Amino acid sequence: MSDLKQLTMLQMVVVFISSMIGIGIILMPRDLAKTVNSQDLWLSIIFGAVAVSVVSCLYVALAARYPGLTFYEMSTRILGKFIGFTFNFLFTVYTLIVAAYILRVTGGIIKNYLLDTTPLSVVIGTFILVSMYLIYNGAGDIVRFFQLYFPIMMVMFLVLCLLSIKNFDINHVRPVLQNNIWSTISGVKITFFSFLGMELLLIFAKLIKKKKAKHLLITMWTSIGLTALIYVVFHIISIGVLGVEELKEITFPTIEMAKSIEFQGFFFERFELIFIFGWLTTAFTSFTAYMYALTLGLKHMFTPTGWFLPVAGVLIFTLTLIPGGLTEVFHYSPQIQLISVAAIIVLPGLLLIVSLIRGNTYAA
Repeated sequence: MSDLKQLTMLQMVVVFISSMIGIGIILMPRDLAKTVNSQDLWLSIIFGAVAVSVVSCLYVALAARYPGLTFYEMSTRILGKFIGFTFNFLFTVYTLIVAAYILRVTGGIIKNYLLDTTPLSVVIGTFILVSMYLIYNGAGDIVRFFQLYFPIMMVMFLVLCLLSIKNFDINHVRPVLQNNIWSTISGVKITFFSFLGMELLLIFAKLIKKKKAKHLLITMWTSIGLTALIYVVFHIISIGVLGVEELKEITFPTIEMAKSIEFQGFFFERFELIFIFGWLTTAFTSFTAYMYALTLGLKHMFTPTGWFLPVAGVLIFTLTLIPGGLTEVFHYSPQIQLISVAAIIVLPGLLLIVSLIRGNTYAA
């Protein structure tokens, strides 16, 4: 089993960023371009980050009141066994749906750009098995893996940004605030959900001790701010290279931006592979975080056994294969967003309210 007993501040930042940056960096440019339809759509990311920062106060307040407890343990302590079980079940279903959604989109991209003849079931099955292997020894190994590959992800993203500058057209990103400000703010309904992963503070809270709780808010806001910065840079470059009109028509604009990179006479031509390989690591870390949360939820709700990890894998595998294609997957996005709001805002909010009313804390 893992010997990691407590997360450092740096480890927390790495875990939260690794959990948040997943499929959002691939899907958000197109959705945001359609919603905002303006060169300054990247401002919606900043507004979204502010909204997420406010919501994150819920998680910090709960983690500070119940240091060392996960969401599943907090809910039963605050609400009792029966209602707490209901909250845990709902949150577990949420982690299952998000994990399956991340994996289905990732599998579709792998099929489209890398392994077009490989069956989808093989692609997602391999993804799940590798994730199960990482989760087996607990949160410590997950955190160390995130910490190990985080610099590699950032370097690959930086390389793509630098290589894309050659095709950047400054006129594509001007003027700023051309549209009504409310049009830009409306993009928050897209950008907010690209920060999913922040709520996993309540899962990794097991490794956060009381003396660290007072610094959690700064840690969360730092993580959200850095994630927003990465999103903003990628969106500005995507707009500068492709333009808003192209962003609205291309399914995966970030990958297509990488494909547009060309250096005559250079021995390596498929620069999108650099981005895809780097992005796959972020997709894997995000998926693994949610699969770990799912496994933890199953263990807490039922009698702990070694079978819950493969059970979680089978549940995700089955749910992932239900949609017939990516078009059908995207069709479910509004429903997934509603479920996400209930899981990451309503449930923690109710827990905090009841806890404050009852004056209940871990110390109590």
